[in-house]
Amino acid sequence: MKFSFSLAALLCANLWGVTLDEINSKPASREKNFLIWQYLRQDINTTQASEAFYQVEYVNERFLFDYACKTDEPEIRYTAECLQKVSTDLMNIVEDDCLYLALTPIKAQHLESYQRELIATRLGDRFGDVQWLRTMNHNNHFSAFSDLSSSLKLFLISGMQYRADHFNLPIDNDILAQLTVAKGFDQLVYLSATEHKLTKLQESLSNVSGGVYSGQTHFYLGINALKFNRVDNALFHFQEAKRKALSPMERDKNSFWLYRITQDETALKELSESLDINMYTLWAKEKLGIETQNYFTTLPTQGKEGFKGDNPFEWNALHQELVVTPPEKLYEIVERYDGEDSLAVQAYMIERVYQPYIHNFTMPYDQYMSTLTLDQKAMLYALMRQETRLIPGLISRSFALGLMQIMPFNVDSISKIHPLKIKSYDDMFNPEFSIAYSIEHMKHIEATLFNPVLAAYAYNGGIGFTKRLLLSGAYFNAGEYEPFMSMELVGNAESREYGKKVLANYVMYKKILGESVSIATIFDTLTQPSQSDYFRAEAIKKSLNPN
Repeated sequence: MKFSFSLAALLCANLWGVTLDEINSKPASREKNFLIWQYLRQDINTTQASEAFYQVEYVNERFLFDYACKTDEPEIRYTAECLQKVSTDLMNIVEDDCLYLALTPIKAQHLESYQRELIATRLGDRFGDVQWLRTMNHNNHFSAFSDLSSSLKLFLISGMQYRADHFNLPIDNDILAQLTVAKGFDQLVYLSATEHKLTKLQESLSNVSGGVYSGQTHFYLGINALKFNRVDNALFHFQEAKRKALSPMERDKNSFWLYRITQDETALKELSESLDINMYTLWAKEKLGIETQNYFTTLPTQGKEGFKGDNPFEWNALHQELVVTPPEKLYEIVERYDGEDSLAVQAYMIERVYQPYIHNFTMPYDQYMSTLTLDQKAMLYALMRQETRLIPGLISRSFALGLMQIMPFNVDSISKIHPLKIKSYDDMFNPEFSIAYSIEHMKHIEATLFNPVLAAYAYNGGIGFTKRLLLSGAYFNAGEYEPFMSMELVGNAESREYGKKVLANYVMYKKILGESVSIATIFDTLTQPSQSDYFRAEAIKKSLNPN
């Protein structure tokens, strides 16, 4: 956690009026956790805090720290204080168990070598393995003189910058052969391929030929091999990754890369015939002049009302029922929910019946988008479809709220400037509020990011993340396999896949709204800063005119 224990205490402010009776009446769920999170930040006593806290389904540091500023339980307060110690505190911690709780690789990398050795000797193995501290003191990782198992463990648990500083070295082929059969090799491949500073390690991994790995590992070995022009290895890995694909999109992704390498028209035709709607199939269909047709945009609803899906607990109960209902029985549930207000819920269920053959691109809530251009509306629907499949009553694990999955801290800041004021976070399950706040949030993104892929990265991972990505100089440059290779190697996995899916949604909604767009052109602009983003365009301008 980035905030101190004292700051955590300051966060225990009175926000909205969640009651203990309300919490007690709800079933264990993510939705209930959100109520507890709000309650722990209200002006409550220790008994009330305890009764709420011990109903949390899964306790993480967020709940622990919030509870610690309310409770008088010594063990809870002690644990929270220890976990939040910073690197400069480590050598002054008196209690061994507290030191172990406080210790992390990121903190330890700021210590001197002798300090890491002292801590390793002091703690031994009484609380758990801390031998990685001694491994940190060695600079010959992945060599004939190192303990490969310890080096691999350190690689996996350390931070990105530490890996760049200490592991970006070429690996001898004999050592590489040993690593390929080591536990943790799959994660090593993924982290190496998606961290742009590890170029020397990546080049060594491009020599991996053959092998039996997961589909994901074969894919990243393939992308990495292609990056270093090891086409033979790339072909093998993509073929294996396609064979082991766990989803239609994974299969299509590997078909796409096999075509890019071989230019085999049979592979392109196969990709164009996929029934999944994703950026790979849309690109193939556009290249061959084939229209995407397996989707629906409306349903013949009856009546004026219906089930909106805007109550998180009601939606969760229905969703649990849907999960255990066989597809052939789902229509029995669909028939229960009719009316205009049920469009989003019915469409969600019907897509489940026919997946992966028929896809839902309905457009509810249009009445709240009257101020938007068709392009803005397409982007908003693209985000909405990816965030919640158009269901308004959702809460994410990180407590992003409602139809557009806006984080509470963003809700708070937008509410200060928006004429539509929230009375409680419950208002974010109302599509009118969620869409209005999302439109406000998108103003900042639209001002600097002009490509839907980059806008999606910013909506998911933040503008700061996207700016750093672009200004690193490692992504979306000119190249034979760009911008596709960069789109596969963005290090933030959630934002990377989110961007791909939002792009496909955007292209589809543009078509539905009567403003068809070329996905090939969108890809092309990603490597042209003047057309894709303010940050790189401004940096180039300054470099050309330093005065």
